[in-house]
Amino acid sequence: MNTIVRPRRKPVQSRAWMTSCAIQDAFVMLLVERGYEKISMREIAGVAGVGLGTLYLYFPGKESIAAVTIRRWMRKQAAILAVAAKPSGPRTVEAALRAMVQAHVRGLLGQADEWRALLSLERRISSPASYREIYREFVGLFHEAFVASSDWPEGLDPLRTAFNAFSMVDAMVGQALLVQEVCPDVEELVGDVECAVVGYIRAARGQAGRQRCVDCG
Repeated sequence: MNTIVRPRRKPVQSRAWMTSCAIQDAFVMLLVERGYEKISMREIAGVAGVGLGTLYLYFPGKESIAAVTIRRWMRKQAAILAVAAKPSGPRTVEAALRAMVQAHVRGLLGQADEWRALLSLERRISSPASYREIYREFVGLFHEAFVASSDWPEGLDPLRTAFNAFSMVDAMVGQALLVQEVCPDVEELVGDVECAVVGYIRAARGQAGRQRCVDCG
């Protein structure tokens, strides 16, 4: 299903942007409290402190609000990872990976209830094109962190490795939120994810090294 991902009125002015954000924040609060099916446009307007007519000027329906809200939250998390991807000094690939894992786990578990609700909803309403676009953005941030590392091994494809590494991180964190009834401990999940992806990186580096030996031999 193709989802409308833009509000009707483009929030180019500060007041319009603040109104759009207030509507989205109200939607998230109600989503956590009541669930998507039980939310009405009138309730969203009431919590956001805007008139119902104003709400419809910005969004044609709650599916549009949901799509824009999910995209905004994903962009916020991408911004957190973008900071982690840029080292302040020389950094090994394992140090880069640990920084990315910590940023992603802490970013999502810091607002676990909201992310649980949004990730569950995303699976229902996001179009394949929209999902692929944001996924590629996250993979690109891991790629950026890897190529900036001081010890990236020759012969190891950084883009393929970034895709695999982010896929592991995304799956472990997402399923921890969506499947487990109780939100996992942050430090415990950080440790589990680091163990998995650092192990993958070490195995991939070893494989690349062995391939170089074969090529040279």
